[in-house]
Amino acid sequence: MRTFRWNAPIIIGAGALAFSLLSPASLPLKAEERGAEAAVASEGPQLDLDDLKARLDRSDRQAAMQALQLALSELGDGVTLVWQRPDRGLVGRIKPVSAFRDDKGRVCRHVVYSLTLGTYQRQIEGVACRQPDGLWSLAG
Repeated sequence: MRTFRWNAPIIIGAGALAFSLLSPASLPLKAEERGAEAAVASEGPQLDLDDLKARLDRSDRQAAMQALQLALSELGDGVTLVWQRPDRGLVGRIKPVSAFRDDKGRVCRHVVYSLTLGTYQRQIEGVACRQPDGLWSLAG
């Protein structure tokens, strides 16, 4: 298992989880190897995406997007990155599933992203593509 600590803010593109970046955040991160259990609590109530976003503050959103950039850039398919903000009860899991090239020739990845905030959870499946500046943006 690899452990990461990241403090640098990054600028990212818009997408389903696009959030503004305003201040640096310290993230305890852990990558789980392929085959490791990355269970998401299923007993918690599901929030729709707008409700979940409303419960996240700016530093939560920044942490979520920083973790997404790290996972898509550094992890292989099937490896889950787990990050958390214990003071907020926020846990995120990001699992890049597969990579491909889109019709524009960009490298894209299918990704599963789950967020748990206290007893609430949301899982999102989508596609992110690497932009010419090297950053990833979520499609849709």
